[in-house]
Amino acid sequence: MNRICMHVAGVVVMLMALFTLPVNAQERHMFDPAKFKADLQKFITVEACLTPHEAAAFFPLYDEMNNKQRLLYDKIRDLKRMKPADDEKCKQVIAEIDRLDLEIKQIQSNYHSRFLTIMKAGKLFDVIKAEGRFHRQAMRNASKNIPRPHR
Repeated sequence: MNRICMHVAGVVVMLMALFTLPVNAQERHMFDPAKFKADLQKFITVEACLTPHEAAAFFPLYDEMNNKQRLLYDKIRDLKRMKPADDEKCKQVIAEIDRLDLEIKQIQSNYHSRFLTIMKAGKLFDVIKAEGRFHRQAMRNASKNIPRPHR
């Protein structure tokens, strides 16, 4: 009787572990926008050697730029999700996506000019490179946490 109880208890413990693992894995890898933003700011500050004064002046403008661009990226994403019924409508959607892409670049260019009032061009260049490195690292790290189907 003891062997049966031990076996049943072992099976129950194993099933509980199997059911709780996916929940724990999902909790550990949930995206936290506030943490992402803080990590990005810290990374840029260190990599570009921003002074506290530069960082305090730069990041509010940087966030403002990103918020404006994000609205346009969202519009582009929405446009790409739809498939117009005919070629003329497809042409219009493509033209709108192109216009939004140019607007994103114009926003970026305008803010780069404003950033140059806060820091020298060499430091802004380092900020731009650091931002790219951070995003590439974040994508690599995120792809490691995506469950892959078994083949």
